[in-house]
Formats: sequence, C-alpha cells, structure tokens
Amino acid sequence: MPRGGGSAAGGWDLEEIRRRADIVDIVSPYVRLRKAGRRLVGLCPFHQERTPSFTVDPEKGFWHCFGCKAGGDLFRFVEMMEKVTFIEAVELLARRLGLPPRTPADGAQHRARERLLALHNEAAQFFHSCLKAKPGARALAYLQDRGVSPQSLDDFLLGYAPEAWDALLISLEKRGFSAKELARSGLAVTRQDGGFYDRFRNRVIFPIRDATGRVIAFGGRALADDQQPKYLNSPETMLFQKGQTLWAFDRARRAIADANRAIIVEGYLDAIACHEAGFTETVATMGTALTRDHVELLRRRVNRLLLAFDSDSAGLAAALRGREFFQEAGLDVWVVSLPEGMDPDNVIRLRGPDSFRSVLEAAAPMVEWELARLLAEADGKGERGEMNALRQAVASLARVPAGVEREYYIRWLAQQVASSQSPDRLKTMETAVREELARQSTREDAAGRRTPSAPTGGERSSQTATGRPAAGRVQNELLAALLHHGEAASRCLSMLEVGDFPDPDQRAVFEAIAGLVERGELPTAQAVLSEVAESARGLLAQLALDEVPAENLENRLQGTVRRIVEIRLRRRQTLLSQRLGEAISEQERQALGQELARVARQRSELAGWRIIGED
Repeated sequence: MPRGGGSAAGGWDLEEIRRRADIVDIVSPYVRLRKAGRRLVGLCPFHQERTPSFTVDPEKGFWHCFGCKAGGDLFRFVEMMEKVTFIEAVELLARRLGLPPRTPADGAQHRARERLLALHNEAAQFFHSCLKAKPGARALAYLQDRGVSPQSLDDFLLGYAPEAWDALLISLEKRGFSAKELARSGLAVTRQDGGFYDRFRNRVIFPIRDATGRVIAFGGRALADDQQPKYLNSPETMLFQKGQTLWAFDRARRAIADANRAIIVEGYLDAIACHEAGFTETVATMGTALTRDHVELLRRRVNRLLLAFDSDSAGLAAALRGREFFQEAGLDVWVVSLPEGMDPDNVIRLRGPDSFRSVLEAAAPMVEWELARLLAEADGKGERGEMNALRQAVASLARVPAGVEREYYIRWLAQQVASSQSPDRLKTMETAVREELARQSTREDAAGRRTPSAPTGGERSSQTATGRPAAGRVQNELLAALLHHGEAASRCLSMLEVGDFPDPDQRAVFEAIAGLVERGELPTAQAVLSEVAESARGLLAQLALDEVPAENLENRLQGTVRRIVEIRLRRRQTLLSQRLGEAISEQERQALGQELARVARQRSELAGWRIIGED
C-alpha cells in the first residue's frame, strides 16, 4: 500500500514541513555527520557498522544507507528512528516546527487536542508532586514495598491522587483549566447538583502515555482495602481509547523493534518490574484483552509476541479465543508459563531477573501451549476424560489454517496421546486425530463456519525469506534518470513494460512514475515517495541520491532504454525457443517459428531504432 501522504496527512501540510525542516537538523541528534563534498556521511543508526555508509543529501532532502539499503526522506527517518507511524512522524515534526494544521476545522480540533494534552500533563505533574509530599506517604510506601525504584517513580511519572474530593480540581483551576474541561477529560465527574468532584481519590496513579510519550489518561490503584474498583482507568476521550493503547509502549517501542519481539503483561507493576530488570521490550494491556488494534500496533514493529499472563487470567483466555487476530497479522505468538500463583512482578522481585529470563526462554508456541494444557486437564480422569480432552484439543487444532503448521501439530498431538513410541501406536493415534479433525471440519462447514486460511507466522517467515531477483543495474540507471529529469519520462514510457523491471521495488517505483505521468504530474523523487510502499523507499532514496547529469541525457536514455528492450526481447526469444522444442503439432511449430523469427528480426533492427520520440 502506498503511504497515502500526498500533500497532507493528519491535517498537516507535508510540503510546508519539508520546506521548513532541515533534514540535517532532524538527523544530527541521532547521527554524527561529517561533510563529504556537498553531502554528509556518518555511521548508520539502523545497523552496526565501522565504516560510514549512511549518506544525507541536504539539497534533495533524502538519506540512504548503502550498507543496509534503508532510506527515504525526513518523515521516513523519524518513523524508523522513533519507531512511530507515518502520521505520528508528521505530527512530531509539525510540533517541533510549531506548524498549525491546514484547515480551520483541523486547527480547531488540533487546539482542542493540545488543550486536553496540556491538562493531562498538568494533572500528571500534580499527582507526581503529591506522591513526593506528606499526603502521599502511604502511596509511596506501597510502591516501595512493591520494589519500585526511585528512578522508576520518575521515569514512569508515578503519582498519588489525594483523598480529598476536589484536590485536583482546585490545583488545575489555579492553572487556568475549568471544572468543565476536567469533566470532558474524564478527570472530574459531574454531580447531580451540577458541581464536580475528582474521579481519582486516594489512589496510586499510573499515567498512560501515547506512542510519543504524551500523557493521555490515567490508571489508579485503590489504597483503601474497601475501595472499589481496585483499578480505575480514565474514560475514553478524543485522546484515549483503551483498546488501542498499550501501557509503557512509548518507553518500549525502540526496544521492541531492536529485539523484534514484545513481551505482553497485564499490569502496570508487571511492566515496571520488567523494565527495571532489563526487559525493556515489555508493554501492558492494563487489564483488558488484546484487541485487533493492539495486534496491529505491534505487527508493524515485530514478528514475535511473548504473552506473560497469569495462567488463569481472563486476558490469556481472551488471547486464546482471539488466536485468529495473530494468524491474520502473521505474528508468531508464544505463551510464557509462569510459576503457579505468580505474575512477572513476583518472579522478578522474589526470584530475580535470571529466573524470569528462564521462563521466557521456556515459552511454548501458543498452539502447543493450548494443546498441552487441554491434555493435562485430563490427567487422572480415565479413558472417557482423555477422549474428551482429545476432542477439545482437535477442536483447537481445527482453528490452525491448513498447511505445514497444522501437519506438524497433528503429529505432535498424536505423539502426546500415544502411550508408547511404537510406530503402529503412533500411526493409529495420528489417524484418529485426522478423522476427528475431518468430522469437526465437516460439522463446521455444514454450519457455515470455515477454518481461516490466513498464513501463520512461520509461513510468513518462509515467504519473506524467499530470495528475489537482484535489482538490475541498467533498470536502476533508467529509474534514476527519470526521477532526476522527469520531463523525459513521457518520452520513454511507451517503450517500457512493468515486466522490464525484475525487482518488486523497481516495479513499484516505475509504476509510480508512470501513474504520475498519466496524471500530467512531474515524477520527482518527492512525488514518487508519496506513491510507493514502505519497502520501496530504500531503493527510491538510493536512486534520488544518484548523480544524473543533464549533459548528453538524450543519448544516454536512448542507450539505456535500448538495453532494457534488448533484455526483454532476448528473454522472449529464449522462451519461444523452449516452447518450439516442446511443440507437438506442426501448426504450433509453424506459429512459434514465425513468432521467433519476428523477435529475432526486432533484435537485429534494434540498434537502428529511435527508442525515444521527440516531444
């Protein structure tokens, strides 16, 4: 899918951001750059290297690493460096530049959003100061007893909501925020008489942040034994949707991308303990089930999830029911088996980080964990219990898409159920599993429910690992020329075909150029960037940084297009020769022979062709 940026995204004017932002200023805080001609070079921040291969061209506004092949414009750099989405990168840059949104409607919404963010920031600071003051002594003692370090108190901006009914209201009104604004934010509740009172009272406060670190909501843990509910979250607002937010994601997103995995826990203190122990790729669901939005948030960054939930938790049960979410996203999901009665916080505080690392390393794939759990529940329940457990296990297995993974677990399940390793016994059990699977599938089909066919994480990995044709040098030369001298593109396109570009990224760039020309637009690198998928941006940046002088351009384009057409004709000639050798009938041989002769004639005449027509 193209990035969908165009000239605006999320209400922001992209062209204005490009004009106002200096790509060197954006990159310099992360990469030590030195001058190399009219460009700058440095060590790539996206892979380990000793010799600089990371290049920035201030004039063109592009960067490219000739080592790992990553590249793009300033938006792409912020996306990759900050581990945020494109829209989030745009907003970060717009805020840094102090730019307003494009339209009055966008501007009004932006101002309302910024006002709400400012209110939440002030509230977070108030709660944090209360924790350090005398009224917060009990809350501070609670956190210290739970092992939270002084550094984490500040890093996570933990706080305390006083027991008074209006402590926050009074504090924020002094800072210029009205009671009605607090009510709209969810920090205050409207009384029947029209007055207001604080939503959070006598609670330990856990600020909830968005991906860029801004406070958007709060979670509060009751301190009084009879206070209900034990955990209370802000209501949903224009800033906060619980099903789209993972706690500590702002602190974990870089570690998640670096480790290519995310550890999912259920509680705030679980996440804090994990971060303190060095497992900084940890996020928490805040007591809710993993949603499609959560999965999508993680899918953009990792291939593997580790679910470190309590074995009897509602969250784990919901994750098992929603296994299709993970399958559709192509994620590899593993379940961590925690010691009985313990959560990640307990394991780390009582047994140490190494113990938690061991349980992570012992995690099992979700399907295997669920099958093993179902079989274990049948222990001591006799033959009837075992058969019932087998039927439940097969029902779970039926949710695995047909393919390599299902075949593996059919055999795995047969081995677990068989009481011996006898080949005959294993074969009998495997047959029984397959027959039960077929019966359940038949019943589901009759009821109109079919097993999903989305690829599994393993299948996705094998697909992405499949090699693809290396980018052709001559095709790259042509694409670079068209990007630098877009006025020549319309004179070349009639002679070219999508199949002339063997690499998927090359094809994406070519199709974007062709689409722009058809719409009467100049195919500049910046214009093409808005049309191509993320995977092609590295190649696009490389092409944009290539030097393509205007001198003798027409003749060079003639030669480049001629070589590409020659490659196509030679490939066609080889294919026709193969088909001619396999032809059965005389009529087919004659037709193939005539076509072969025509292609051979075209090749011989190619040197004299005028490939690029005049305007």
